[in-house]
Amino acid sequence: MEDGLHTDVARKSVDAIIPYTNNPKEHPDEQVQKIASSIKNYGWDQPIVVDGENEIIKGHGRLQAAQLLGLEEVPVITRTDLSDAEKRASRIADNKTAESAWLEEDLTLELEQLQEEDYDLELTGFEDDELEDLLESAEEDELNGLESEPLADKKLEDVKILDLYAGIGGNRKLWGDKPNVTAVEWNETIAEAYGDFYPEDEVVVGDAHEYLLEHFDEFDFIWTSPPCPTHSKMRKGFSMNVENPADPVYPDMKLYEEVLLLQGYFEGKWVVENVDPWYEPLIEPQKSGRHMFWSNFDIPDIESKDNVQPQGDYDPDAVARDSGYDPEKLSQYNFPSDYPRNKIINNMVHPEVGKVILDAALE
Repeated sequence: MEDGLHTDVARKSVDAIIPYTNNPKEHPDEQVQKIASSIKNYGWDQPIVVDGENEIIKGHGRLQAAQLLGLEEVPVITRTDLSDAEKRASRIADNKTAESAWLEEDLTLELEQLQEEDYDLELTGFEDDELEDLLESAEEDELNGLESEPLADKKLEDVKILDLYAGIGGNRKLWGDKPNVTAVEWNETIAEAYGDFYPEDEVVVGDAHEYLLEHFDEFDFIWTSPPCPTHSKMRKGFSMNVENPADPVYPDMKLYEEVLLLQGYFEGKWVVENVDPWYEPLIEPQKSGRHMFWSNFDIPDIESKDNVQPQGDYDPDAVARDSGYDPEKLSQYNFPSDYPRNKIINNMVHPEVGKVILDAALE
């Protein structure tokens, strides 16, 4: 021993170790099972401490766990330097000093990281209901952490909004429950999810492009996000891949048809959102972040409110949570194979982008 350090670890037979008769700390079967699980999965890193007679000073739970696992030997440190009083006090202090509250925010972060790596959280020793409470609490904190203060003081209940190609409503997330929103989405399952998230909105399953032409004059504000793949630089890049090229496609001109319709015929506020295209835009847009916006009002700078992560670090669940959506709930929907869950998440407009733009439209 040097400077109070007792580091001489020996292996001793389980049968040779004697539990202390008056051990003041209870070790229920459930706890012993957790200790055994920890030893089995992570190995021994805390030896049992005994006196010169092999009577336990510290480690009754570990001995019971070893017996449960059917181990023949365990690592042991032998202390012959303690008086009877010091041994009694040491037993009590060992258990008392281990008592402390969890730092729940840090604990939850660690659990979430393990969950993202598909690690079995039961191996942490927490019960299923404890894990569920911790993770649900963290999720609520994340959802509530979005910027949720009221929009500009307008009579939003009197503003009729048309949200086209609505998806699951990322852009609509922070508009609150006052606006009178009609959402149009072509796929029934995606429309169902939108309706679950925003039960007060009217949800139309149909062709958003045709709906705009037939109903544009019934609304005060129109947001439309026509399909973007044929305009994207990534899609163009795939078509130029020498080894495995994608078929060339016509850029979908519905984008510009909608811009021109709204420019020429609509008297309210409007915005058309799309990606930065691979070609020089045929109609000059406003650019903010990764988005192109055609609009009849000024679009604020929203570069810092992007949904995109570096490709190597892309995590659709993290993007969903950042946008205020429960990834597990989204997994319950049978989204179409050509527009699966992760694609829906990736293509969402971030809620703060949607809020900033509606706020600007109502100024």
